Amino acid sequence: MENDIYRHLQQHIDKLPIPFPATESGVEIKLLKLLFNEKEAGIALHLSALPERSPKIYKRIKDKRLALKDFESILHGMFKKGAIHGVRDRKNQDQFLYSKMPLAIGMFEAQVDQITRELAEDFFEYEEEAFAEAMLGSKTQQLRTIPLNIKIEPDYQVSNYDDITAIIKNSPGPFAVMNCVCKQAKDKLGKSCTQTEVRETCILLEGGVDFAKNLGVGREISRKETLRLITRAKKIGLVLQPENNQHPHFVCCCCGCCCGVLTAAKFSDKPAEFLHSNYFAGIDPEKCDLCETCLERCQMEAIGRTNNHMKVDLDRCIGCGACIPTCKGKAINLIKKEVETVPPKSTNDMYKKIMLERFGLLKTVKFAVKAALGQQV
Repeated sequence: MENDIYRHLQQHIDKLPIPFPATESGVEIKLLKLLFNEKEAGIALHLSALPERSPKIYKRIKDKRLALKDFESILHGMFKKGAIHGVRDRKNQDQFLYSKMPLAIGMFEAQVDQITRELAEDFFEYEEEAFAEAMLGSKTQQLRTIPLNIKIEPDYQVSNYDDITAIIKNSPGPFAVMNCVCKQAKDKLGKSCTQTEVRETCILLEGGVDFAKNLGVGREISRKETLRLITRAKKIGLVLQPENNQHPHFVCCCCGCCCGVLTAAKFSDKPAEFLHSNYFAGIDPEKCDLCETCLERCQMEAIGRTNNHMKVDLDRCIGCGACIPTCKGKAINLIKKEVETVPPKSTNDMYKKIMLERFGLLKTVKFAVKAALGQQV
């Protein structure tokens, strides 16, 4: 009976745009048991994909022995421990709206500053067994890769959504930074990041700041400090991965040894097919002095030695530009792809696109109709 509830919950979460597939090992059930006790799992089955007030969710509960006040307390407790999503009600800032949320980006990231070794072990096992393949199965991803704050030669026109400085300067704010849960998870496993000792590498903008504040994590920073963090990422050689839309709420500064998205893509022989980017690196063999600094800086193992110069594997290169700042011979440039990929305008547009790709038009329309009628989705 207990496992039945968690299986139903797995299936319920799997209806979101981001999949949560079942496995032969059942590791996804182990993950759910770490995030929800049995009573919480039963309550989570009544959550919708869209945020709702607690009284509306409570009406779906058949067993009314649990008073509304106690129900709301459990619901908020689930949110505070990062098991479900919660946002402040715009009409009443003292109240929250609640919804189910995917494992990533969602429940896993909400474990920042509180992740346990057991959860880290189960997450990475699940990623390797099923989640990475399922997550990368959609044509549209939740993240994309943009160049570091570097000059691109020849002098291409860089769109604002690919220009990290423009993204930050055009954002009305506020801004915040929080620790990277991927790095914290690796720390728990004794496999700490080989790229940097820095843990504050997740930059939040606008609505992302509200997420951190509501969970009680991270710290608010100025626009100027936000830009300084980008400069630091450039120096360290991290990959910039903003939310995959034109007005991102976060920008992750990632490494290839910890980041769940980059490590998932590295399972493939052709990571460039899965990660959105409008650029790739090119090396001028006449300028290359074989110092191999670029090989050390590349997070995707996309650079190798061939004859008398270094060469880029275009199947693996994601156009991040991490290899460029330390190239003393200035042999490496970022080259813009012939066909530019324009990201969705907003977070909602991004998830609508992912849902359409995953479930098809008919199911997406049914989802939209039920949502418009205020029904659980």
